[in-house]
Amino acid sequence: KMMRHWREREFEKGLSPSAARRGLALWRWLGERPMLYALATWFSARGLRFWAAGSPRLSHMPLGEGWTRHRDFPRPEGGTFQAQWTGPRTHPGADR
Repeated sequence: KMMRHWREREFEKGLSPSAARRGLALWRWLGERPMLYALATWFSARGLRFWAAGSPRLSHMPLGEGWTRHRDFPRPEGGTFQAQWTGPRTHPGADR
């Protein structure tokens, strides 16, 4: 709760990096348009799979250099989270 409070104040005062603010604004804009969000995540998942070129992990990633500088990012395996969530429930406990 405390971290959220300070992050909100940081955002309100414009202290966070401009790239982070623009990224969040884009995410919000897409989130308000579910069809575009689904299309963007579909293309992103396929793009990252292509970028991995058969490797199980990405050691560098567009727009994720800060993350992949110190760790690898797992290659996306299946569809998007939303597609998997709305797909058939075949796992144990799916009827709950």
